[in-house]
Formats: sequence, structure tokens, C-alpha cells
Amino acid sequence: MRSRSVLATAILAASIIARLIWDAANANGRNFVDLHVYRDGSAGLADGSLYLFTYSGSTDFALPFTYPPFAAVVLYPLSLLPFSLVAILWELATFATLYGSVVLALRLCGRTTGVYALAAVWAAIAIWCEPVRVTLDYGQINVFLMFCTLLAVSMARTERGQIMGGALIGLLAGIKLTPAITGLWYLAVRKPLGAVAAAGAFVATILGCLLFFPSVTRTYYGELLGDADRIGPVARVINQSMRGSLSRIAGHDVGSSWIWLVAVALALVLAVAAWRVVRDDTFGVLMVVQLLGLLVSPISWVHHWVWLLPLAVWLVYGGGARLMGAKVVLGVWIAVAAIGIPWILKTIDESSRDLPAALVAILGSAWSVIALATLAWIAVTPWTAVTRSRARTEVVAAAIIDDGRLLLAQRARPSDLAGKWELPGGRVELGESAHDAVRREIREELGVDVEPLDRVGTEVALRDDLVLRAYAARLTNGTPQALEHLDLRWMSADDLRHVDLDDVVPADREWLPSLIGLLSSSETNEVTSTTLSPRRPAASVDEPHNAG
Repeated sequence: MRSRSVLATAILAASIIARLIWDAANANGRNFVDLHVYRDGSAGLADGSLYLFTYSGSTDFALPFTYPPFAAVVLYPLSLLPFSLVAILWELATFATLYGSVVLALRLCGRTTGVYALAAVWAAIAIWCEPVRVTLDYGQINVFLMFCTLLAVSMARTERGQIMGGALIGLLAGIKLTPAITGLWYLAVRKPLGAVAAAGAFVATILGCLLFFPSVTRTYYGELLGDADRIGPVARVINQSMRGSLSRIAGHDVGSSWIWLVAVALALVLAVAAWRVVRDDTFGVLMVVQLLGLLVSPISWVHHWVWLLPLAVWLVYGGGARLMGAKVVLGVWIAVAAIGIPWILKTIDESSRDLPAALVAILGSAWSVIALATLAWIAVTPWTAVTRSRARTEVVAAAIIDDGRLLLAQRARPSDLAGKWELPGGRVELGESAHDAVRREIREELGVDVEPLDRVGTEVALRDDLVLRAYAARLTNGTPQALEHLDLRWMSADDLRHVDLDDVVPADREWLPSLIGLLSSSETNEVTSTTLSPRRPAASVDEPHNAG
């Protein structure tokens, strides 16, 4: 395992070094035009010239500062440093967050072993795919936004995490509007607190800038918002949104015409249909939402499509791998990202060689067409295949026994179960083993580490597609805390014998005889090391007492 990690690290290091050499040898490899705009443009925040700035270097078209004023607040410190230092730090940070994005994507897919080595190899390859390559060329911010979005989604397992992650999404939307689409994810996975927090944080960025920088804030949100032409020529081949594709076909910017509205309606229908298929897979829902955002945005430059990387991870390790044809879809995405069709067409155009407009329109719509096709593919995946992949979803409960006592947790919600006692636990995520789910859920709910052991009792059917199973567990590190429950109690076998069944969650009542037997065996030292042989004194929460 260690040799594998060393090899993976060496592969990533070699890829990064090769990229830095490419930068030095290729003039376009270190043009950093967007980074110049971030650094030089944000300097105009203080004197009110933020939206009067235009980058004076060599570019295909004028590059003003196009982001909201809060972005200038965040980026302003860059203007205080020499550009050469900013450039190298920015590039190294992009490598780091690219790697971090793969780690988060793998974990969201349920991967728990070999994550860091695997992420290193994926990141090493991703450096050379078109969206990431162009992001590095321009010094773009997209990889940072993607990483923070994945981080916010990773935090959403608890109510506190929903609020914190939602607030992070709101701040990202204050920097660049496109991450705001993630608010739909919170609604689609039934985590409305996150959507509310995102909206609140975004509004706070506006009000804060309005208070301290009223002029530029009014300019942006009053005059510039929605002006796609200011961002760049919509019909340019490097704009891979639906509006860009339709504009190339029509020969002019279609704007918000009925043609574009029909295309948006189509994308929405496909996204909703795809959501219905993957709605139990929170990471799959995120992929649907991000593809929708890229399609309906007025401008989705090639470098905005860095979301191809998490999509590829989902297709290999996540719920997408369980859908028929996943390898074919992945192969098409990889081929398009490796070939770089928009940039080939752009290069040919700049060489003064004329290409038929129809050919440019067709080939130049590769990303948006494949994105629509991917949503359609998910939407029409046979229900039987998806049902099989979701059949008998497992919920795990941990019977944590320490020093002959069992830890029970008092539920805080829903209202019909609030106040009742249960074994702590939660649902097994896609790609996750039952033991890994026990470790994760107990760490999230109690803030401690446990070692899952054997099954306890029989499984309990919660509904046709949901089964509850209990696993014995040994406390290995930490003192349990009621992070998501009302209270915690350590109980002996005698306590359980006298407990009032009405005070126990109905699904857990069937396990009481098995738990009493397990505790009795533990008390008389009859339990072997493969089940429950306590290694340490019990952690102090409360002295055991009758829950009834």
C-alpha cells in the first residue's frame, strides 16, 4: 500500500513538473490573462474604477472585470503582491485544489480506502484534459469554486453542515454567480436549510458591498448584471453553453429569444427526469445540477467545464457506474476532453483558414450536445437497472459496548420518534461498505471512532427497499457526545431488561433480547475477541440508568 502511494505521488509530481516545463516552453502556457484581470482589476475597488478596468495585454477580445464586487473584495489582496509571485502561488494552489477535488469526489462516491493514491493518479491525468489545461493557461478560478462546492456538499450530512455548506455556496455565488446553481441541489436532495443559508449568504455579500462600496455595487447589479456581451462574444466557439451553440447555428447571438427558452425548457425536462432516476444518490444529483447550470448559463467557456472531472469519478466509482452504458458515456467525455475540439477550431480560425460555418456550428457544440445527451441517458436508463442498484438500501445501527455497557442515544427528530432511545447510526451511502458506514455515522453523530464487529440480531425491514441492520462496535477513541441526539446513556443488561418498550424506537425493539445476551456475555467475560472484548475503560457520558 505504501509503495502504491509513493508511486501515485511520483506520477502526480511528474505531471505537475511536466506542466511547469510546458508553461516555460509555451507562450500560451503562462499567459494568465484572467489572473491579470483578477489582480489588476480588483485594485480598482477602492477608487470606484472596478468596472472601468480593461486588461491591456494581448487578448482575443477586451477583458473587463466581470465578477460581482464581492469577488474584488476577496481578490484585492492579490493586487498587493508582485504578479510573478501571485502567478506561481495561484498555479500551485490550483494543482492542490484539483487534487483535493478528486479526494472529495471519491469520498462522496463512498470510497474510503486508497483515496489519496487514487486521487493523485486522477489529478495527474486531469491536468492535461482541456478544461483544466485552459484553466491553468488563463489562471482561472474555476477549480477553486469546484473544490469549495464539493466541500460544501460533503458537509451537508448534518443540519449544521447544511447551514455551513449553504453559506459557503452563497459566498461563492457572491464571487462568481455560476455556483448559485448549487442551491437547487439542496432543494433536490431535500436539504432546504442549505438553500436558505446559501440565499442568505449571497444577499449578505450584496448588502455588505452596498454598504462599503455603494457605487460599484449599484453599477454591477443595476447596469451590468445579465450583460453577456460584456463577458465576451457569445457566439465564440469556446463558449459551450446552449446559447453559444444556438448562436453559432443561427449566425448571431440568439439572446433570450424563444429558441433559447425552448432549449432551456428541454434541458430542465431532461434534468428533472435524470433527477428522478438518481434522486437517492446525492452526488449523482449534484452532477445533474452542475450539467444543467453549464447548459443554461449564457456563457460556459471551455474552462468552466472542469466539472467533467467529478462527473468522470461518479461514472467510475459512484452511482453512475451502476447505470447501463456508463463506460460508453465516460469514453465519449474523455475523447472530447482529450481532443479539445473547440480549441482546434479556434486555432484553425486564427490561422486564417476558412472552415464551413455549418462544420464549425456542429463540431463546436460538442460539450453542450454531450451534456444534453448525458442527461437524456440518465433519464432513460431502464428503471429495472436502477431499482436493482437501489434494492434493499441498508441502514446501519451501532451497538457500542464498553465495559459491559451499551450506549443508547435519544432521538431529537422526527416528532413521532423524538425522546425515544435507539442505537445510533444511519444509511449506507453508494459504494460504501456497512462497516465503513458505521465508522462514518458514529464519527458524525457522536464524535468518536469505533471498530465495527459482527452483526447483532436479525435485520429489520423498514420498507420494501430499506433494511436496518445492527452491528456490534468497540469504542476505540474519544468520548461520545450527543451531536445530533438529545442525550446519551450507557445501559447494562439489567437496565435493558427493565426498559419500557414504549421508550425505545420501534425498529430497535426486536434487538433487545440479542443485546441483553451480548451484554450478559460481556459481563461474564464469555465474549471472544472477534465479538466484544473491551480494550479500555468505558468513556464517561452518564452513569447507566433505566431509560423508562
